[in-house]
Amino acid sequence: MLSFSTPIEKTKITNLAIGRFDGMHLGHFELFKHLDENGALFVITKEENKALTPGNFRATLVDFPLIFCDFDQIKDYKGEEFLKLLKQEFPKLEKIIVGYDFKFGKERKCSAKDIQSLCGVNTIIVDEFKIQNKSVHASMVKTLLKEAKVKEAKKFLGRFYTIKANIIKGQGIGAKELVATLNLHAKDFILPKDGVYATFVTLKDQCYQSVSFLGVRSTDENFAIETHILDEHFTHTNAKHLQLSFIDYIRANAKFNNLALLKAQISKDIKKAKEILGRSHER
Repeated sequence: MLSFSTPIEKTKITNLAIGRFDGMHLGHFELFKHLDENGALFVITKEENKALTPGNFRATLVDFPLIFCDFDQIKDYKGEEFLKLLKQEFPKLEKIIVGYDFKFGKERKCSAKDIQSLCGVNTIIVDEFKIQNKSVHASMVKTLLKEAKVKEAKKFLGRFYTIKANIIKGQGIGAKELVATLNLHAKDFILPKDGVYATFVTLKDQCYQSVSFLGVRSTDENFAIETHILDEHFTHTNAKHLQLSFIDYIRANAKFNNLALLKAQISKDIKKAKEILGRSHER
């Protein structure tokens, strides 16, 4: 029923933060402040094919162990049964941390305030967290990304929005006719609005400035994610995956009737990306 991000002894866990934690936004980190060296995240997973931080990617953002529980495995548990499961799995559990809107048990009949009375474990309920008078939720961040507002999304995430992507074989046109790109496939991650972005690529623990394209290519009418690394000394890599961080939106997609027009636009995009990334000193 449970899976773990890293091998851990369950008997050492004394405090759990419980939630879906899709997004790992600043609201979630308010919960994590109440964890100590014996703490862990109990992550309830559900429909993660379009997520901000799917699966084990969450583990790249926190220093705590992650314990995953499939929602379908517990959806029919009554509140008391779910809490009994926690106490059985973690016999030294002393503290549970949840958000103010946490619901659990069959048909979500139990709320955060019921936990301590049902199982006797000390419970911390973290209040609604707001930035600029806006309540921070994963759904709000997703909306900002779909509007290409990646700079605003960063305010609520506390970091640049980042995806992990596999490097795949491309058309081969870029290096020959345009500029060399790494072609990418990002499984399970929600993607920002189609367009061109100033980005950072993290590859084999090295960070590179880049300009990236998401959308339907003019050259073959297929959807693609492509990134061009701006470091002129960069050579093609045999790496299988990378992380791509979205820094700012440059422009919407456009259709080009020939490669000359496309190449001219790419030159403008590269210039703009360098200007944006030259002003960005944060990672």
